[in-house]
Amino acid sequence: MESVMRSPPVTALFSDSVSLIIDKMIVNNIGAIIVISGGNPIGIITERDIVEKVAKTNRDPGKIRAKEIMSSPLISVEADKTIKDALILMRERKIRRLGVTRKGRLIGIVTERRVLDALAVR
Repeated sequence: MESVMRSPPVTALFSDSVSLIIDKMIVNNIGAIIVISGGNPIGIITERDIVEKVAKTNRDPGKIRAKEIMSSPLISVEADKTIKDALILMRERKIRRLGVTRKGRLIGIVTERRVLDALAVR
């Protein structure tokens, strides 16, 4: 799993504004950001969340907090699982991104694209 994950993951606080989250996503060239509270991952915000829950509603992203639009809880896979295990979990949950944990601690994020690319090379 560690060979295909992004580590460390880019995170935002549950109280951060969506404007700040958008800036972090642009600067880091990513399509999702993990939301944390008290040092623990509690959710995820994707580009689709921003489009569906902010842009389509004409709400001001500077006045919306991460906790209002995040998908929660964050679905994760342990780092010692196989890439195939990650893909199965993604398909079962109908999601395209997973947190990667080691002993319950968030260490990265893996995307469906990276998993599929890794499986194609094998």
